[in-house]
Amino acid sequence: MDIELVKEIYNLHIKGFEGLDFNVIHKDNYEITYNPNIKDCYSNFISNFDVKNNEEFESIINEADNIFSEKNRVTAVYLIPFMKELYKNKDKYFTTDKFELISTEAWQIYHDFSKLDNINTNCNLNIKLELATDMKKYADCVMSCYQTDDEDDPYGDLDEGYRQGYINYKKMYNDIENEFYYIKVDDKIVGTTQSLYNHKIYGIYSLAIKKEYRNKGIGKEVLKQQLQMCKSKNISIAYLQTEQGFYPHKMYQKFGFEDLCVVYYYLKK
Repeated sequence: MDIELVKEIYNLHIKGFEGLDFNVIHKDNYEITYNPNIKDCYSNFISNFDVKNNEEFESIINEADNIFSEKNRVTAVYLIPFMKELYKNKDKYFTTDKFELISTEAWQIYHDFSKLDNINTNCNLNIKLELATDMKKYADCVMSCYQTDDEDDPYGDLDEGYRQGYINYKKMYNDIENEFYYIKVDDKIVGTTQSLYNHKIYGIYSLAIKKEYRNKGIGKEVLKQQLQMCKSKNISIAYLQTEQGFYPHKMYQKFGFEDLCVVYYYLKK
């Protein structure tokens, strides 16, 4: 596992999402990421810290509890491999009586661009990506992809607070680009996707297709087009994050993505 690459992806991930109303509180030995509109643990967590023993761990968790309590949030931990002691001994620190494991996330990377042109997406539709400029319209489209009122929808639901984050988006860093795209079939919007990148790493986020257009190869074609964008920018590594074991995880592997690491979300009880 390339720990330095994991750390670089994490830093890009956090900085990129500050523009969507995310806030980061930097402490001496940890940081807290939170969002005033979104309540889920994927937007409110403590991370980027490591400890030598349980006493240090408890001290940081107690401090974080106070901060999250003020913001009406439950303490969550985003556990990433560069948090070495915690990651190696997670069963010791995140005991089931105190923490609940709510997500196991796979980080996957793509770097062999020589094979990109040979990928067959099995999509016979005319797929185009159009850069979004009206972020309210874009936000409404994202929400419509996720909020289908279908309990069995594998996309799940999405906290309504994300809508406001997209509407309020602002560029925060000169060395990071955050691009939002409509996915269009014959000029009709059928989904959304997002590219977050710097000079070295290209992240693919929020690739979502409206329910009635799924299972037509659209997502694979969009993924291929985004990887072609990455290649055209001379960026050597693309990445995405997905739930481990969920069907996109295996689909991305077949596409040519390789597992870089597994990260965990723990919610304090």
